[in-house]
Amino acid sequence: MKTLVRLISTFFYAGYVPKIPGTAGSVCGLLIFFLVGHSLSATIIALSVLTAAALMVIREAEDIFGQKDSRQIVIDEVIGMMIALLFIPMKPVFIILAFVLFRVFDITKPFPIRRIEKMESPWGVVLDDVLAAVYANISVQIIAIFALKSGV
Repeated sequence: MKTLVRLISTFFYAGYVPKIPGTAGSVCGLLIFFLVGHSLSATIIALSVLTAAALMVIREAEDIFGQKDSRQIVIDEVIGMMIALLFIPMKPVFIILAFVLFRVFDITKPFPIRRIEKMESPWGVVLDDVLAAVYANISVQIIAIFALKSGV
């Protein structure tokens, strides 16, 4: 059972990438989004399955890794990256911007992300990334509106 928890929580061991496990998890989210992203229903199903899986394994994964929201747990970054990409224009500049902004918001944790992260449940682990993704998504949407009006 521990092997399955590690597999899911680290998203097929992406969480073991040295020094940048969160970024590796975000890259996985980007890849999953491109696999299913042409279909909104497939994206919603993928996000639902990933979120359910995350909520089921996070508490045990924290016990295995010996700390709350361990760096190795990256399934939340996969979910967050997919949300950051929802409904944005699928141009390379906006995809890269969504990726960078998601990482920035996930790392810096502006209000109220840090407070949400401190929730004593698996929801805190997942929702801080969801909110960082929402911040990134809204930021890209705003930038895209102005950029597309300018002809980018």
